[in-house]
Amino acid sequence: MNPAWEQATHSPLLSVTCQIQFPMILKIGQELPASFQEQLRKDYPLFQPTQDRRGYRLASQNTYQEVLLLPDSVTVTTNRYTDWSQFQTQVSGIVRALQTCYEPAFCARTSLRFQNLLRPTLYGFTTIQWAALIHAKVLGPFGIPGHKGHLQGSRHDVVVALPESSHRFRLIHGFVQYRDAGQSDQPGVPAYLLDQDYFTTQRLEWADVLSTLDRFEQEAGQFFRLCVTDQFHQAMVGRAA
Repeated sequence: MNPAWEQATHSPLLSVTCQIQFPMILKIGQELPASFQEQLRKDYPLFQPTQDRRGYRLASQNTYQEVLLLPDSVTVTTNRYTDWSQFQTQVSGIVRALQTCYEPAFCARTSLRFQNLLRPTLYGFTTIQWAALIHAKVLGPFGIPGHKGHLQGSRHDVVVALPESSHRFRLIHGFVQYRDAGQSDQPGVPAYLLDQDYFTTQRLEWADVLSTLDRFEQEAGQFFRLCVTDQFHQAMVGRAA
């Protein structure tokens, strides 16, 4: 089953980012990436050098998708994620252009990051009881029955080895106060951050990159579902019906 972030009208995802690192290619920093841009220009027509002139940004016309090319990495980001197959297709095309234009020897590191912001008010909750929305093991001491007080913020940073592999999963999570752009002087809306970052720790051959990303996506979806209660999940999915 697709994760709630693919089913809900108001997706909890702020952004999805895939980064692929490779041995330094000096050519990228020394000349304009004309061939690389030409292969991607149909989907990413906007182009500009980075401020430090070390790399280049390519973006879609609506700026929701962006590619950052540096001498030792390429990063693909979307802040309008719809589904995995579409994002994977974007990454695949960029990897293909990278290999055609620069022939990097191997993938030194790859990562896939899902940044979720859980805002109960988007799904009809007027009174927020976090213990009824986020599983107690995620909340930790704040999920203890009888705990009182209005949480203003917290931050937890955990790194876990994935089963039967050398891959890792880094989770940053906690309570935050969310404000829309331009409303910095307004009271924040209670929200919970789930920042899931999956990454390799060993050299990876190019033929294995996409299958590794597939596994990361599956792990991310399963973990997200484990974090939220059935009540919260049904509220998110119900809004999409």
